Amino acid sequence: MCGRSPAKYLLLFVVLISCAAQALAKDCIGVVAAGATPFWGQVEAGARQAATEHGLDMHFRGPSQEGRTETQLQMVNWILERGCKALVIAPGGPEIVSRVQKLAASGISTVYFDRDLPGSQVRGVVATDNFRAGVQAGEAMAAALGGQGQVALLRLKAGVPSTSERERGFRQGAEQGGLKILLDTYIGDDSQVAVNALRDQLPQLAGVFTPNSTSTRAALAALRRLGKAGELLHVGFDADPLLLEALSKGEVHSLMVQQAHVIGYQAVQLAVQSLRGELSAQPVHVALPVQQVNRENLAQWLQTQKVELTVKP
Repeated sequence: MCGRSPAKYLLLFVVLISCAAQALAKDCIGVVAAGATPFWGQVEAGARQAATEHGLDMHFRGPSQEGRTETQLQMVNWILERGCKALVIAPGGPEIVSRVQKLAASGISTVYFDRDLPGSQVRGVVATDNFRAGVQAGEAMAAALGGQGQVALLRLKAGVPSTSERERGFRQGAEQGGLKILLDTYIGDDSQVAVNALRDQLPQLAGVFTPNSTSTRAALAALRRLGKAGELLHVGFDADPLLLEALSKGEVHSLMVQQAHVIGYQAVQLAVQSLRGELSAQPVHVALPVQQVNRENLAQWLQTQKVELTVKP
């Protein structure tokens, strides 16, 4: 024993420490959102709950603005550098498809949430049934307007799968309900663009639809500046404090509210199952319904969500 080199003992000690560290290290999952709105904060909370329940580390990232695919790809690289073997992502554009294909070839599984892109090699998709949600919004507006009138479809951005499906669904639901789409244009999250789009059409318009929280905020701000908030029937998407306050005041007619927490939770659940080899060969698709929240059911909805609403005078 005394003749052994101290260097050998040191090497053995380092190897044992390294093995112990690997044994104690948690698996990790990377989650990449599509934006940084309150909706994504709720999604993150659901994702973290699922990761905690499974004893996994989770790295959550998201671009500051919707649709920044290049930023998402950089975030994927950042997550892979941390050794994660599963990815959950809301694909911002078609560039994600080829990246997911390369990940699959290297043994890293991917789950989409909030939206889907055809042709992707993913293990599952958890998202709102976006087309059906849009149809519901169109039907709700048609019912509120008695099946008559001209309305505006204020779109978010071309190429965003989730909102594009909601916009397509709204057009179908509204037209089948007897409404005419007078104005169909993109406003993004820019209230000035919304003002410019709406100003000349206001006398002919009876309603406005917006497909996500940022476009709903932009249209609300525009209608306030034009003095038409609460006069023009506005059906929007998602629920954050500002929009809920506007709903309570009657400035917004109704909001199509997604199950944000459930989307994050179930997406990470699928990623964990894939990581542990518990999924079948076929991709799993989970389509979640939305709830229409209006002034009549707002108090009940707030109670079920355990949310307190403070309305400013």
